Amino acid sequence: MAKPLWKGNHPVGQINPQRPLYRFAATGLGAAMWFFLFYRMKKDGPALLGLRHPWDH
Repeated sequence: MAKPLWKGNHPVGQINPQRPLYRFAATGLGAAMWFFLFYRMKKDGPALLGLRHPWDH
């Protein structure tokens, strides 16, 4: 039987919770990213999917 390398808790289990500012900033930046992607899809979606050429007016 192999002997464990350490006794007790695993180091990954000891991660401290983040400050609320970081969680709020991460949520806000993630939302801004999705809003920007949806906006660009609205503007350039047909060209991206190959339904229309970008140089056609």
